[in-house]
Amino acid sequence: MSTLFQRIDTVFVPTRDIEKSRKWYMQVLDGIPDWTSDKGEYQCIKFGDTSITLFLTDDPVYFQARRSLFNFYVNNAEQAYSHLIMNGVKVEEIKEYGARYFAFYDIDGNCLEVCEY
Repeated sequence: MSTLFQRIDTVFVPTRDIEKSRKWYMQVLDGIPDWTSDKGEYQCIKFGDTSITLFLTDDPVYFQARRSLFNFYVNNAEQAYSHLIMNGVKVEEIKEYGARYFAFYDIDGNCLEVCEY
């Protein structure tokens, strides 16, 4: 293990409405608010030992179609899938390839994934 680069600290997620996104990540995904910048344009939300940092932007380059850069680990993909469906979240079908996984989308259209292995 590297003694210099020890862990991923945060993953940056763009948003057009930071308060609405913060509430979505906390209510739908059970994230815990951790830190907010002085002007509020960056807001950190914890998920276990890792966090995401929402950042406010209207630059369209951040919202172009792309696949997820990270996933959330879960113990039960079907339970997570049902939870997201019940909360009105757009999800793709559960797939299997050495693990069970599926993509879903936040309120800004950011592609996120769930993985169970």
